[in-house]
Amino acid sequence: MMKLLNYSLCVLAAVVITACDFEVDNSLPGVPATGFFAAVGANQHADEEEVQVAAAVFDDGVPINLVGGDAFEAATSAESVLLLKRGFYVGTYTANLPNATNLSDITITISIVHDNLAVTESRWYPTELFNIDPGPGELVGASANITLPPVPVITAPQENTLFTSINDTFTLTWDPGADMIAVRSAISCDNGVKVETYGTEVVLPAGTDDMDGNVTIGIDQLIYDITADIPPEFEFIIGEARALLQELLEQLSAGAINEDFFAQLEPVNPISSNCEIRLFLFRERGINSLNSRIFGSRSAEVTILYQPN
Repeated sequence: MMKLLNYSLCVLAAVVITACDFEVDNSLPGVPATGFFAAVGANQHADEEEVQVAAAVFDDGVPINLVGGDAFEAATSAESVLLLKRGFYVGTYTANLPNATNLSDITITISIVHDNLAVTESRWYPTELFNIDPGPGELVGASANITLPPVPVITAPQENTLFTSINDTFTLTWDPGADMIAVRSAISCDNGVKVETYGTEVVLPAGTDDMDGNVTIGIDQLIYDITADIPPEFEFIIGEARALLQELLEQLSAGAINEDFFAQLEPVNPISSNCEIRLFLFRERGINSLNSRIFGSRSAEVTILYQPN
């Protein structure tokens, strides 16, 4: 890792979802109210040839907008891209970094660079008339490295396995590794009249490890009853996970996903509806400190079905 200059870069590369009982907010959660802070994230999904990258930096809880010719850059030894697209959360920047060949461990350098010509090409106004370069800003030169782990391989459950009760359980199995594991879901429920969507962060048992290669998950961690209290083992997805999962779903659907996918506040009752559950397994590595969150991941998915009796 090169100098962080007391700044933290935040790459948001995992897609996230919120749901019924949560207020829709596009402020990144977990940013401290004082000091400089950065969150950095990158994710590459199985069989995809691009890495989703996102980054942001904050000062006293307020996102810092990069101006002039300043921009985040993501680079490997073979490819580079400027992060010019605005992300889901205020102050975040995103881009897709090509990576079709290096599917084992790979290091991505996220840095703040000054490239006035490339940055201003994306502006809406005629840059030949309004192209005043104030020079590099004070953040230029800050950088951090992200290492992506190998992609996980899901071996169970089988695609479209059917469950009929929230009391059912199943074992998610994968090829064991040496990193951190997270399980998230994107769920669509149809009551015959309308379809609603939400997402969850599966609460894994304490001590769950990538080396285990398996974890037991209850359907009640994915499907809930809107007429009852939400149980403690049920957790809606928030934060960077929400942003990255949304970006991933958009990538996998070639942009066809409903832009309101993660902002539905009045869902049908999942417990009595037919639901499609896209289960995402993330293999992650990184650091989480007082002034930064820096994570790299690779992901795989399997779809299961819930159809109550």
